[in-house]
Amino acid sequence: MAEKVKDTKRILLNAARKGFAEKGYYGTSMEFIVRKTGLSKGTIYWYFPGKWELYKAVLSEEIERILTMIIPPDMEALEGSGMDFLISRGDRLIESLTGDSLSRLLFVHLSLEAMRGEGEMVDFVASLRDTMAKDLLPLFQSIFPEGVLVRQGFSHGDMVNMFITILHGIILNLELSISREEASKIWHFLIQSILERIGHEKLQE
Repeated sequence: MAEKVKDTKRILLNAARKGFAEKGYYGTSMEFIVRKTGLSKGTIYWYFPGKWELYKAVLSEEIERILTMIIPPDMEALEGSGMDFLISRGDRLIESLTGDSLSRLLFVHLSLEAMRGEGEMVDFVASLRDTMAKDLLPLFQSIFPEGVLVRQGFSHGDMVNMFITILHGIILNLELSISREEASKIWHFLIQSILERIGHEKLQE
């Protein structure tokens, strides 16, 4: 029974992911998900009270997948390897998203729909960003000594926000105005330039 519930929920989330990626939140109807899954509306509502809850589950799962690619299981392995780590994790994420157009489209639609100013959507985008920032903060605290950042007028929170913003810009343009190779080149250049600017070379002493 538990496996059946798990499998049904996965079928539902996969269908919703495809719909939200291709049509956006407002363009995806529950009827589309019914047709795509072959499930009844009653079954769908048993798992999720409504379309909004289903959408939040899809996007939250997407954020979790991205964080899993970025954050290592063992923080101690990071000591003294800040630049190499950030470059390699960015490359890993770019590689994954290049082959996953649905993931990229989910974030494109999410940004567009939040820009329209719907309060609930704006709040949800802010909560997703806060989740990423909260989970990434210990990683950046492990990589960068606070004193080095303070001397440059930065905090660990500033570094996290910059990291998220740069990656978000790359995601929105990947395979649209820039190729995977160009995205990787841009990522390498920005990370190297930023870390050198804030005194990264001191971390290697």
